[in-house]
Amino acid sequence: MTASSPCSNPITTVAPERRLIVLEGMPGAGKTTTANALAADGHRVVGEYIDDSDTTIAVSAHPDISDDDAHQLNWLRKAAQSTALLVRNPFVYVDRDWLSALSYAYSSAVADGGALLAERAAWAEHHLAVGTLLLPGTYAVYDIDPAASLTRRAGRLRPGHPWNRLNALERLRDFYRDPSRALHPVSAALAAALSQPSRLDISGRDDRRDVLACLSCLADLV
Repeated sequence: MTASSPCSNPITTVAPERRLIVLEGMPGAGKTTTANALAADGHRVVGEYIDDSDTTIAVSAHPDISDDDAHQLNWLRKAAQSTALLVRNPFVYVDRDWLSALSYAYSSAVADGGALLAERAAWAEHHLAVGTLLLPGTYAVYDIDPAASLTRRAGRLRPGHPWNRLNALERLRDFYRDPSRALHPVSAALAAALSQPSRLDISGRDDRRDVLACLSCLADLV
């Protein structure tokens, strides 16, 4: 993700929060495992889904895939928690952010003609502009091939979820290769904003100790 020239859309005036590091990417690639390890080492970490008390909730308690409002509220709640934590901490890690809302919509766009993607892009534009979503300083993007993603998650696949299918996972992987490119046809403003954070590419097959050390050191550069 490289820097881009500014344009007139208001979200391009949003500066990345350099002390915010977000773990994003393919399911089953090791994001939550890393997040848990970072927390165990004493780093401040915001979990994938949190409740009203900012406590990370179990995967089994995540909203149903059809409950769009609950999912979007989670990203807003996490942004608020991250903002509060950044007041008291030099850096904060986040297990997924609002980019996941767009990646999901992109991965399932064949089924609905891109309607959900357009809706969520407009939502993200608005909340970035008013400051209720944050643009991180760094995205650590986890990659793994779709077949391995399915194998690793075999015991915890959620019924009816698009990410149970190889074709949707292929689209998801394409999105994460370059979110700015994927979103440009839908929102040039979001594409420009997402060109600002730095990017760290992580393979889901990398040694987990090396990944943890890399992410821990990354905070020293923020």
